[in-house]
Amino acid sequence: MKRIASILVLGVFAVMLIGAQPMTEQAVSEPTVIKLAVMAGPTGFSSVGLTRNEGNIAADVQVDVQVYPSPNEVIARLANGELDAACLPTNVAANLANKKVPIKLAAVVGNGMLYVLSNDPAIKEASDLLGKTLYVPGAGSTPDQMSRLLLKQAGLQVDKDVMLNYSVGAPAQLAQMVIAGKVSLAILPEPFVSMVLAKNPAVRTVVDVQQLYRQLANVETYPMSVLVVRESFARNQSRALALLLKAYEDSVAWVNADPGAAGKAIEAASIMNAAMATPAIPSCNLVFVPSQQAKTEVQAYFSFLAAFNPEAIGGKVPSVDLYL
Repeated sequence: MKRIASILVLGVFAVMLIGAQPMTEQAVSEPTVIKLAVMAGPTGFSSVGLTRNEGNIAADVQVDVQVYPSPNEVIARLANGELDAACLPTNVAANLANKKVPIKLAAVVGNGMLYVLSNDPAIKEASDLLGKTLYVPGAGSTPDQMSRLLLKQAGLQVDKDVMLNYSVGAPAQLAQMVIAGKVSLAILPEPFVSMVLAKNPAVRTVVDVQQLYRQLANVETYPMSVLVVRESFARNQSRALALLLKAYEDSVAWVNADPGAAGKAIEAASIMNAAMATPAIPSCNLVFVPSQQAKTEVQAYFSFLAAFNPEAIGGKVPSVDLYL
């Protein structure tokens, strides 16, 4: 009886081990998933290399790239902890920091790419905008901030000397109106600039905003988009963070090196159609500059904005604690 009981005990123990084995393997094989938000449009271009290989950037780390139509949805999800990282306009990152949302600026992923376009042959420079209406895609957006900077430098007052019209908030829609000749003066980012110039030969670039900024700020360029991460993710997932940053850097290099393949990936990710994205990628100033290397230019940009419109960055220049 003792021998039979021993055999039964061993049998039950063996069954327990066999049953537990798949669960152990499954637990080990579950990858760390990094939730990354990007926006539809050029802000999301630099991220699409991460969608290759189903988002797997290591055997045990996967990036879930989520595309949103506007910064507002991304801001809400960052604030409540639904996201680990996000690509955002630089001034939005400053606003979040000033609102005490726990984020760190990890890298600059896109530099300036704004231009003023017009089909009016009388407009050749900023001072020629007197008495005109300038269409701007989105109040409070980077194009809006730079428009105000442009006008101030030209000695023109908003709503007195020049009217800013925000009635067409989507850059894609505004670009189509410029092409159709329904709007004669607009400020737009790439890739919409390239699209307009290709489709309407009467439209010209009248102001290169990047050149203006270089002259005024004595800084080579301004950061239009940045990669931010939640502090808790940076603190608790240091290996996943390092892998994400390396993979993002590789993504930027791949997009710049192969616009054709990148355009297809951009379309597959529902960021923008390939026909628009591919030809514009070389003009989109996609970069990957780690935050510590980019700090001087980012702080200069924040200071520049604060000098004429503090609300654009949430009231004040964020402290250097913002940088990863």
